[in-house]
Amino acid sequence: MKRASLAAAVAIATLTGGAEMASAQGFSMDDVYLKGFGGATWPSDLDTTLIEEGEQIALPSFDHDTGYTLGIAVGATVMPNLAVELEYAYRKADFTVRDRDEGDQTDGDTSAKAFMVNALYMFDSMGPTGAIQPYLGAGIGAANVEKSAGGQDFDGDGLLAYQLIGGVGYEVNPNVSLFAEGRWFQTESDTFDGPDQESFDGKFETFDLLVGMRFAF
Repeated sequence: MKRASLAAAVAIATLTGGAEMASAQGFSMDDVYLKGFGGATWPSDLDTTLIEEGEQIALPSFDHDTGYTLGIAVGATVMPNLAVELEYAYRKADFTVRDRDEGDQTDGDTSAKAFMVNALYMFDSMGPTGAIQPYLGAGIGAANVEKSAGGQDFDGDGLLAYQLIGGVGYEVNPNVSLFAEGRWFQTESDTFDGPDQESFDGKFETFDLLVGMRFAF
């Protein structure tokens, strides 16, 4: 909970700072945009220890398949080369979990819901018509992560999350742009609580390849 509060405080500070810069620049609705995106996600595998009432009961290894990411964001250009945005993203991927001690295995899935505040630096436009614009960015926020297998759910709620973003946009017209980007996303390690006082420690980490559309008002 303290980590989630920290993420919220940083998010508020980022948005407040962005609002102050936007005000100084003469902010208008022309600076606001909405975007949607989706694509593939590759979660990292996880080796951990399953605990019940302080005692080790299994040694699970989570081997993830390729999954998907869907998201939406609303943002604003607060300076000529800087944008700040609020984002929601959903990630899901199947896995096979194997007990490294007993050898038993079963299938399941990991899902994550993340609320992030991102800052994006937009490089100067490139190309013959100036339609191409690379960008880099970073985000911080909070995520709820759930791992489900064998009829049991293990939850990590309010985990501090952060991400790095790199991509390129293509301006179709003054209001519509297409973009493609790569992301590294990770939560800090924390305890995932399940039924019957069972738990394990772990984090959720992914690499995403995404495409999307941005609409400027």
